[in-house]
Amino acid sequence: MFEINLIGQTLGAYTIVSKIGQGGMAVVYKAYEPGLDRYVALKVLPPVLAMDRGFAARFEREAKSIAKLDHPNILPIYSYGQQSGLSYLVMRFVQAGTLKEKMGEPLGLAYIAEITRQIGSALQYAHDNGIIHRDIKPSNILMANERWPLLTDFGLAKMMESATRLTGTGVGVGTPAYMSPEQAQGLEVDGRTDIYSLGIMLYEMVIGKVPYEAETPMAVVLKHITAPLPLPSQAKPDLP
Repeated sequence: MFEINLIGQTLGAYTIVSKIGQGGMAVVYKAYEPGLDRYVALKVLPPVLAMDRGFAARFEREAKSIAKLDHPNILPIYSYGQQSGLSYLVMRFVQAGTLKEKMGEPLGLAYIAEITRQIGSALQYAHDNGIIHRDIKPSNILMANERWPLLTDFGLAKMMESATRLTGTGVGVGTPAYMSPEQAQGLEVDGRTDIYSLGIMLYEMVIGKVPYEAETPMAVVLKHITAPLPLPSQAKPDLP
């Protein structure tokens, strides 16, 4: 995780108002765009990326590809920019929580099936357009309302591959609890990686925990590669 505080500053046409959240790959701010009199979400990537000479071109290429995605279950990207060694994405601002937060309460099977269907539809659309997400997990899904999930962070994992090399963090970009075996091994990935991660997320929604747990992230990654998937019926015998 990196430390950066831009509240009160301006990036491009956007005045940063407050911090929404932070993860290992980016800091998200609420920002105001005076030209269109609207609030947006600004996702700012780590400054270390400026050390990679090829990142600027890769970032622009990925941002343009992601911005073309137009699906009701994908959070739209409005624009992108680079300033003072910082790269950022401009997205629709959604005053909402995440699916991860929603999973703190019991979820019915019909509800789980509907949420999974919508995310699956978004992934199918993205894959048909040649884009793989690479980091499907509940915290990357915003809930615009009770039954409307929005998948975020398309392309971010691919953009961050250079940061992983520069900082020496882990075997690959992604989240160990949801990482596909091929991704965990640093192999080439395709749309099946996203489907695997969606399946892990489905398991978690139904059972209440992810199928593989261990004391360290690397141990979790190794379980994805070598361990058989636990049967949901064993973890929850009362499943219909």
